[in-house]
Amino acid sequence: MKIYLNDYETETLEKAESLFFNGNGLIGLRGNLEEGYYDHFSTNRETYINGFYETKDIHYPEKMYGFTPTGETMISVIDGQTTLITIGGEQFSITEGEISASERYLDMAQGITVRSLIWTSPLGRQTKITISRLASFCYKNLFSLKIDFERLNHQEEIELTTHLNFYPVRTIDKNDPRMSHDLQKITIKEINLAENRCSFGTEYSHLEAELAWSINNQTVSQTIEEERIVIHTKLEGDSYQKNLSYAFQQPEHTGLNTHFSKLVQLQTQFLEAFWQSAKVKIKSTEMLEESVNYSTFALLQSLGTNGTTSIAAKGLSGSGYEGHYFWDAEMFVFPVFLHLNPALAKQLLTYRYTILDKARENRQLFGYQTGALYPWRTISGTESSPFFEGGAAQHHINADIAYAFIQYYRYTDDLAFMADCGFEVLLETARVFTEIGYMKNDQFHIDKITGPDEYTVLVNDNYYTNQLVAYQFQWINRLAQTLKEQQPERWGTLIEKLHLQEAELQEFAQFSEKMALPFDEEKGIIAQDRDFLKKGPWPYSKEETKYPLLLNYHPLTIYRYQISKQADAVLALMLFPDTFDQATIEKSIAYYDAVTTHDSSLSYSTFSTVYSRLGQVEKGYDYFLKNARTDLDNSHKNTKDGIHTASMGGTFMTIVYGFCNLQVVNDELVIDPHLPAEIEEIEFYTYFKNQKYRIYVDHQKHLIEKQPEGK
Repeated sequence: MKIYLNDYETETLEKAESLFFNGNGLIGLRGNLEEGYYDHFSTNRETYINGFYETKDIHYPEKMYGFTPTGETMISVIDGQTTLITIGGEQFSITEGEISASERYLDMAQGITVRSLIWTSPLGRQTKITISRLASFCYKNLFSLKIDFERLNHQEEIELTTHLNFYPVRTIDKNDPRMSHDLQKITIKEINLAENRCSFGTEYSHLEAELAWSINNQTVSQTIEEERIVIHTKLEGDSYQKNLSYAFQQPEHTGLNTHFSKLVQLQTQFLEAFWQSAKVKIKSTEMLEESVNYSTFALLQSLGTNGTTSIAAKGLSGSGYEGHYFWDAEMFVFPVFLHLNPALAKQLLTYRYTILDKARENRQLFGYQTGALYPWRTISGTESSPFFEGGAAQHHINADIAYAFIQYYRYTDDLAFMADCGFEVLLETARVFTEIGYMKNDQFHIDKITGPDEYTVLVNDNYYTNQLVAYQFQWINRLAQTLKEQQPERWGTLIEKLHLQEAELQEFAQFSEKMALPFDEEKGIIAQDRDFLKKGPWPYSKEETKYPLLLNYHPLTIYRYQISKQADAVLALMLFPDTFDQATIEKSIAYYDAVTTHDSSLSYSTFSTVYSRLGQVEKGYDYFLKNARTDLDNSHKNTKDGIHTASMGGTFMTIVYGFCNLQVVNDELVIDPHLPAEIEEIEFYTYFKNQKYRIYVDHQKHLIEKQPEGK
C-alpha cells in the first residue's frame, strides 16, 4: 500500500507537506523537503506535539459578557528535519544540477515515507540519494530520518548539516479565516550540547518539553545560533541517521539510539497487526482502496491515544484551525476506530471525560447554572472560539459527544466504562439542554443555538440538534435502568455524586417524547429549523456565486437566505434512518442538496451515505468520489494547510454505512448494500460486542462472518 507523489511541481510539493507528514498520535512532522526552503512554493516547515499549545488573548473590537477571553493555538516545536547535503563542496538542491529517477512515496505497510532520486550536480557528479523517515508507533516520542548515498561516478566527501530550528518557516494566507494569523513561538529554556538536549516551553500556557537527538556519524561541530542549533557532520560509510526525541508529559527519551532498520521492523510489526483488522479491500474502476486506506492511516497518525488528547481537524499534519479539536473527532473520526479498533475509539471518549470539569466551567461563560457545555474548539478543554454565532453557539457538540458514548456502548457492551465515565458525560451535557429548553404547546423547544450549518446561525429548534438531544434523553433513562439492575452499588455512588433524582429522569423521558421536530407538511420534508424554509432563495446563480461563500460574502448576506454550508438536516437522516419513511428521506435530501454549497469538507460523505442507502447509487458515488479525493486531489485548494480528518472519516463511513448499509437492528449487525456499478466488491472487518466480523459485499451476495478468536 503506497501513495506516490513523484514530481516537483509547486502544487505537489505544497500538498505533499501535508499528505506525507510523519505522525504517531503524539508527534507530527510535516513532509518538508529535507534540504531546506525553496522560494518557488509556499511552505509551513513545522513539527507538532499533540496537546502542546500556547495561550493567547483574544482581542474583540467590542467585547461583550461571556466572550471567551483567551484562545489556544497548537504551535510548532523545534523542527529538526532540515538536513543540508554537500557533495564534494556542491550543495544538493532540486533547483541546481539535474534530478532523475525521482520517486517519492508513503509506504503504509511499513509506516515510512521515502524519497529517492539521482542528483547530477552542476559539475557532473552523480549521486543516488534515498531519504527514509518515520515517526515511531512504538516509541511515541521518536522521529527518525535515514539518508543512504550511492556515489555513481565519483568518490567525493559528503558532509551533512542539521538545523534544529527553534522557530518555523511559515506561509500564512492573511485572508483565510480558517488559519491562525498569529505566530506563537516557543521559548528556549536550556541547551546542553554535551548531552544533546534542549528544553523548551511556552510563555503563557506554561507547558514544558525537551528535545534530545542522536546522529550516528562523525560530528564535526555543534553551534548555537540565535534561531537554531547547527550540527555539522562528515559522512562515514554510505548512510546517515538522525533520531529526534520529544519528551512531553513523560521524561523518557525511549529508543533514541535505536538503528533505523530496527525501528522499521517494529513499525512494520505494529502496522501488520493494525491492518489485519483495519484494511478495507475494494475492487473498483478507480483507486478507491488507496484513498480509503490512506485516510485510515492518516487518522491513525494523528489520533491521540493517551486519554488526554484527541484528534485535531487537520490532525498532526498542519496548523490549520490552530490544531483545535472539534465535533469532527466524535462524529466523523470516532466511527472509524469504533469499527476497526474499539480500544483506540475509547481513548477519544476518555479525553472528553478528562476535560468534563473544564466543560462545567465553560457553561458558566454562558450564564448556565447546571451541567456541562463542551467547547466548540479546544485543545486543553477551554473554549477557543471567538466567533460565538458560528462557533460556541453550536451546542449540538454536547449531543454529538453523548451520541459517540452511546454508540460505543451499543457496539462494545462496556458497561463499566459507562458507569465510570459515560453516564456522567451524558447526564451533565443533557442538563444544559433541559435548562435552556422549554415546554410550549405540548412540545419541548430549544432556541437560539447554531446547528452544523454555519451559514445559518442562532436558530430555533434545529432539527439535527433536537433529534440528537431526544436520543440522548432516551438513553440516559435506558442506561440508568441498566445500571440500577446490574451495578446497584455504582449506581448509588453516581446518584450521590451527580445529585440525581427520579424526577429528573422522568423529565428527560417527557422531553424526549415531546421534542419539537420541525416538519413542512406541504413540501413533505423535515425542516432544518423553525425558520429556514421561510427565508428566500439565494439570489445568485451557481455560475455567479463565488465559493466558498465565507470568503466572498458578508455573514449577514449569507444568513438571510436559504443557503447551507454543509449537511445539517441530512445528518439527522443519516444517523436516524428508521425515524423517516422513504418518501420523506427522498424529498428531504433532494431539497437540501439544492441549497447546500458543500463548502465544508464534512458535507459530501453525509449526502453520499444517504443517497446510497436510498439506492440512488450514482449520486452517492459521485459525492463519495468528491469526498474521498479531497486531499489527494487538493479539491478545496487548502491541503497545504493540513489534511481534512473529518473528510477522511467520512470516506470510511460512506463505505460502511452507505454502500454496505451496515446497521445495528435488534442488537445485531445487519447489512442491506447498494453498490455503485464502479465498485465490484468490498471487504472489511468490524468489531461488535467483543467479536470480530468479516463483512463482504458484491453485486450478487453479501455476508457477515464471525471470525475465530485471535484471527
